[in-house]
Amino acid sequence: MPARRIAIVLPDLGLGTEEVLASVWLTPLGSQVVCGDRVLEIVSGAVTVDLPAPATGRLAEQHVAEDDVLHTGQTLGVIEEE
Repeated sequence: MPARRIAIVLPDLGLGTEEVLASVWLTPLGSQVVCGDRVLEIVSGAVTVDLPAPATGRLAEQHVAEDDVLHTGQTLGVIEEE
């Protein structure tokens, strides 16, 4: 049975802005994560937010790079559940 793939999606953070920047991936590509682990740091103005992993598994894909402009609802990466 193939691994289930869970998208990491940028939620509406309620910061009053549509755009935020990807600051740094806190979890290296291919690493194991537990649901709730911090995987990506994003910045909006003076506010920094750490996005949690939506599932337990392996960080299989990173769709954005540091300093990329992000938009609400955008897929940022993929976790493969094991």
